[in-house]
Amino acid sequence: MHGNVVQGAKDFLNIEKARIKMGNLLIYACFFLYASSMAAKGVFAAEIKYLVDLWSLDYAYASMANTFYFVAYGGVQVFLFVFMTKMNVKKYLIITVPLAGVFTMLMGLATGIEHIWLIFGVSGALQAGIFCCCNYILTRYLPKKLLSKANMFLNSGYAVGTVFAYAVTAMFLGGNLWQLPYFIIGIIFIFSLVIFAFVLKNASRFRKINLRLDKVFNPKEQTSANTDEKPIVNLTTKKRIALFYAVDLVMSFFITALFYAVMNYVTSLMVDVYGVPQDVSVYVSIIAPVAILMGPIMAIKACDRDQNFIRQGILFTAVMIPIPLVMAFFFDVNIIFALVLTIIYIVLANGIKAIVLSVMTFKLRTVINAGAYSAIANAVASLSAGVTPTIIGAVLDTSGWQAVYFVVLGLTVFVTLALILINLVVVKDNKKTKEQNI
Repeated sequence: MHGNVVQGAKDFLNIEKARIKMGNLLIYACFFLYASSMAAKGVFAAEIKYLVDLWSLDYAYASMANTFYFVAYGGVQVFLFVFMTKMNVKKYLIITVPLAGVFTMLMGLATGIEHIWLIFGVSGALQAGIFCCCNYILTRYLPKKLLSKANMFLNSGYAVGTVFAYAVTAMFLGGNLWQLPYFIIGIIFIFSLVIFAFVLKNASRFRKINLRLDKVFNPKEQTSANTDEKPIVNLTTKKRIALFYAVDLVMSFFITALFYAVMNYVTSLMVDVYGVPQDVSVYVSIIAPVAILMGPIMAIKACDRDQNFIRQGILFTAVMIPIPLVMAFFFDVNIIFALVLTIIYIVLANGIKAIVLSVMTFKLRTVINAGAYSAIANAVASLSAGVTPTIIGAVLDTSGWQAVYFVVLGLTVFVTLALILINLVVVKDNKKTKEQNI
């Protein structure tokens, strides 16, 4: 009898180790897939200045490629918002990701910016489901103890993918071989799906086991005292849910705009203001995506300590406000000075972007569908990511860098004030609800 108990305990612990191991593999597979998609997207941003010079374009016209990409990307995510819970996520990705890899390679065959507009737009539509599908899968298949780790890894995918895209691009721009990065990254993109599909097939068998064993290994997470199970936003009625989505989607647009208004023009700043050679500027610009990796990590850790993620967003944007004001007057003083301030801004902007697009997905998973929320929030964010660089490019073409930084300043102040107002309403509502329940 005693031997059976001991053996049962060992088997139990072995299952726990196996599910944690498989959970980690699933995190890495989702990270690799998402990072590859971000690398595929990032090549154009790294090459935009080169293509502007090669084809004698202005920034606003060239940046229309981003608009095509993100409008298509966001449009498909609206579809996913409606059908996420009714579709086979694995089959959807197996069909769309290889095609996205092929269209990434077709970018290297373009002979004009109009070709890139169309190809990049189709690629955006095909890549649209990756982030929300990964969020959906991770929240359903992972042990709860791995959710915070998954959040950090998935949010680092943008930075890692962008760094890789910039590094590969810089290797070939010096030799005017701008087409090759698209072929290299397109192949890697397809390979990442093979890894993902294999891991997901094996991880899916742990889904029901996770639900049972989390009660044994993480009993505190099953209680109402757990802040992760008691979201700060009260979503108990359809009216509240509708209001939540309305406010959240507006904020997703403007918060995403903070990031892309600056991130997409780091290379251009180096070339236009400081005369850095194009290939060298791409290498210098790698500092930015490396640094922005810190943003989501800071945001996720801050939100793990503080249930009120809205308050954390206010802290991030409040620190950001002085930066564009200083840059408006001193952007051309010193390249190191400009880089440091720009990177600090981008790091913080990426942090608050992670809060609204990822942290909330995990924190509110018990009251909303994580995949559906991720899809619609990213749809709006994608629209912002497509429109914002074009608007900033138009301001840059017509009014110069100083005007750009004043626009960024106004946007940052607006977001900060909006978050303060939202936080006041939420805190007041929670206080009222608590008093009613006493």
